[in-house]
Formats: sequence, C-alpha cells, structure tokens
Amino acid sequence: MTTRRQWSSEEKLRIVLEGLKPHANVEEICRQHGIHSSQYYTWRERAIAGMKRNLEAKPDSDEYRALAEVSRMKKLIADLTIANDVLREDLYGRPRGKNAGGSS
Repeated sequence: MTTRRQWSSEEKLRIVLEGLKPHANVEEICRQHGIHSSQYYTWRERAIAGMKRNLEAKPDSDEYRALAEVSRMKKLIADLTIANDVLREDLYGRPRGKNAGGSS
C-alpha cells in the first residue's frame, strides 16, 4: 500500500509556475514530481482562480479589509512572541537544551 503525498501550497505553486514557462513540457514536469497531469491542471485552475479573486478585490471591499486585518494580526502575534521570548530570557536565563549551544 502506498501513502499519499501531501503537497504544501508553496510546492503546488512552484510546480504550476514551472509548467507555465514558455516551451514547458507539462507531462515531463508531472513525471519529475510524481503527479498525474490531471492533478497539475487542477492546481493550475485553482491558482488562476485565486489570482483572479485577488485581482478583483477592491481596496474598499470587505474581503480586502479582512486580508489586511489578518496580515496586521500576524505581524502583531510575531512581535508579541518575540517580546515574550525576550522577557522569558530575562526572567529565567537562556534556555539550555540540546540545541541551545551549551555542552553536555
């Protein structure tokens, strides 16, 4: 029994973009990555639909505002995580683990 491969969105996009290059041989690209050509074309159609949706989003639309809010929240979470790590180091010192750079 074979296990199914899980492809990240970045991997799918990279494969689709590879197939969109001039003179690209989609069958060969699919063979190299171990996917069926129908899977490639499904990914390509989804990528194009996503691009179309993003191009249609107006700066004053709810979808655009929601995307901007998600971006802002991700940055805020990243900033707070860094601040939390700095405070934790001040309180407890640098963590000592097998990857902390200390010798054991």
